[in-house]
Amino acid sequence: MMAARVAWLFTMWAAAMAGTQPDLKGAFDPAAAAPPGPGSLSWSPIDQLLTESIAQGAFPGCVAAVADDIEGILYLKAFGNFTYEVPPPLSPEAVDGVAVNVDTPYDVASLTKVIATTSAAMVLYQRSLLDLDTKIADPTLLGPLFGANGKDEVTVRHLLLHNAGFPPDPQPNYWDPAFGCPATVMEPSPPEVFTCQKQIYDSLLNQGLDRPVNTEYVYSDLSMITLMYVIGTVSATHGLTTDRDLRTDCMMGSAEGQLESGASQCHYEAFVRNYVLNSHPNGHPTGHPNGHPNGHRNDHLDGHTDASPTRTSPSRSSSSSSSSPASSSSPASSTSAAWESGFLPPANSWSLVPPTWNDTLASSSIYPSAGPPYRNRVMQGQASDGNAYANGGISGHAGLFATVRDVATLLVELMSSSRPDWINGTTLKHFTTMANASQSSRALGWDTNDYTMNTYRGCGNLSSTTYTHTGYTGTEVCNGQYQYQSRGPGVKRRQRQPLPYHTTPGSTTMPPLHHAPTANCSPPTTHTHT
Repeated sequence: MMAARVAWLFTMWAAAMAGTQPDLKGAFDPAAAAPPGPGSLSWSPIDQLLTESIAQGAFPGCVAAVADDIEGILYLKAFGNFTYEVPPPLSPEAVDGVAVNVDTPYDVASLTKVIATTSAAMVLYQRSLLDLDTKIADPTLLGPLFGANGKDEVTVRHLLLHNAGFPPDPQPNYWDPAFGCPATVMEPSPPEVFTCQKQIYDSLLNQGLDRPVNTEYVYSDLSMITLMYVIGTVSATHGLTTDRDLRTDCMMGSAEGQLESGASQCHYEAFVRNYVLNSHPNGHPTGHPNGHPNGHRNDHLDGHTDASPTRTSPSRSSSSSSSSPASSSSPASSTSAAWESGFLPPANSWSLVPPTWNDTLASSSIYPSAGPPYRNRVMQGQASDGNAYANGGISGHAGLFATVRDVATLLVELMSSSRPDWINGTTLKHFTTMANASQSSRALGWDTNDYTMNTYRGCGNLSSTTYTHTGYTGTEVCNGQYQYQSRGPGVKRRQRQPLPYHTTPGSTTMPPLHHAPTANCSPPTTHTHT
């Protein structure tokens, strides 16, 4: 009997149209790629669950994937449409709706924290370029100015564990008119630009703490925003990214490209693009050779290789379906043209992304907890997170756009340690093991499915050591274990073994794993940040 690591990628969307609740319900949705039969898995209960959830109004559409470290992507399927009844704002002609397909890209919100930022930290850590116990105020990182207002003892590890002492969000938020970003007052809707880059960076340097360092877990976007600048600084300092790798629009926000004026944000984006999202030796999800829009080589790290412009997922040839069983009509399908997973999708591709947030007065008046409107429109194709948007759309805590296929491919590479020169098994274990049970279920960057400390338990009865994360837009990944039994050379039969079935008060649980897994299709209502 052998254990196979499995990634369950549950991504769904509930679009918020004017006058409806901006309730983006997250779930976990796999799908049938291979026909049921001896030795194969039946995913019909998942199909039924997601189809019924759409019919009941939980969410209009979703994409699901299941992958493991042996065969890669096993199942990949799409359900439903971008919206209910009302056409998406950027496709007003689609009166019958826009269908989700398996290559539909999503604003993954806080999955940015793990897919982009934590992965980038792992790459640097493995190469001894990022010591987790180095203080952020060290001259090699953000420097002594960061130590203002009690932050001098904060380390990289504290940022990853969310126990640095930061409040959950900057106060005021960067998008708040009280913060004073130049674009905030522009009518009728502030643009997603970098004109506030230096102001936001200076604000972070002066940011105070609301509790002593290393004493309490408080989930904070500020921790990952800080880590973004750290990663960008390390990358620039060691020549891993240079000016030719940086987005021109991003560099326009800083004074002559100086790191101390916020240009480290631009180096962070370039590092994530080159060494995380586009580092696969068989190709790149963005379709750019070497991961750069201009085709520049940037092979400063071992394992970063030139390759063909199309990424090859480690999946079975029949492992995807673009059927939409939950839709009774024949809606227009969102284009499945080559998608560039990353930050700041180009404007001509915004309509390919499901809408996320009803950021209008009509919505905020009905749901005052959402706060006052900022952009005065339904968000589609641009960062839904207000603080990421105010900082130009690139941030360490939110702003990443990706397809489920690309995320699944990356997680397979992590789980299988198939490229140890990129991120090996030792590094993965260090970052995905619960670090301090007296404070939280958190690992380094990742959360875990620990049965005692994790009260949300979005990964149900997957193992307690499962590492996971959610995103406020309704995205979730779970990386756990199940068993299979070998039946001889070249032939193996998957033997589903129920992992420990555990319930906690207030949690949504899943049936034993020898049945097809089901999903919690409701958002974590107790979490204001995910």
